[in-house]
Amino acid sequence: MTERVAIIEDDPAMGKLLVALLSPYGYACSHFESAEAFLDQPKSLSHWSLVLVDWMLPGMSGVDLIRELVKQEHAPPSIFVTAVSGEDDLAHALHLGADDYVTKPVNKSVLLARVRAVLRRQHKQRSGPAQQGRLMLRPDTLEAVAIQGPSCRLSANQFNLLERLLADEGQVVSRDELVQAVWPNAEQNADGRALDLLVSRLRHKLAELPDVDLHIRSLYGAGYVASYD
Repeated sequence: MTERVAIIEDDPAMGKLLVALLSPYGYACSHFESAEAFLDQPKSLSHWSLVLVDWMLPGMSGVDLIRELVKQEHAPPSIFVTAVSGEDDLAHALHLGADDYVTKPVNKSVLLARVRAVLRRQHKQRSGPAQQGRLMLRPDTLEAVAIQGPSCRLSANQFNLLERLLADEGQVVSRDELVQAVWPNAEQNADGRALDLLVSRLRHKLAELPDVDLHIRSLYGAGYVASYD
């Protein structure tokens, strides 16, 4: 299956570079110079396998585009390509729903590794549902479904986090293990704050399923544990 990559980058030279780096490896790339141009193109979001988004864009910013995409049911995964390197900025980007990031100047090996990792996780999520205690996890729709019926839709990162926690239900999962499950290629210095923000957002989502009574607790210096009460 051809992997179709949308590149949203206002610098024409950088856009051409990203296309040149990915095309030889079988990725079908299309370059858009603004978020508006991407959103206005006639193809549905489900057409795209992955979106590479520049942080600083004219008009709608890359951050605002990610905010818009994560609201859509069939949105593709996304990777920020950015010159921004502050810990809080990158944590915020991942918290919004971006699946990973690549810093500029772009290293070819890093770019390819992260593209492949995100797509690999996306393909895994298209497999069948699996029951985890009082929850049914549906990778195809990124839903956590209570046995009694109610469900809530998660982001890809929230889903990966919940899946990893429930794999060792009632046991402490270290921060490093959780980071590896969610962002296997992210630089360590951006992961601590992003992980805590992601856990917070997941807790709010699970609160939509009151009968499940799944709680995620932090153990200082150790990690997190998910357990049913």
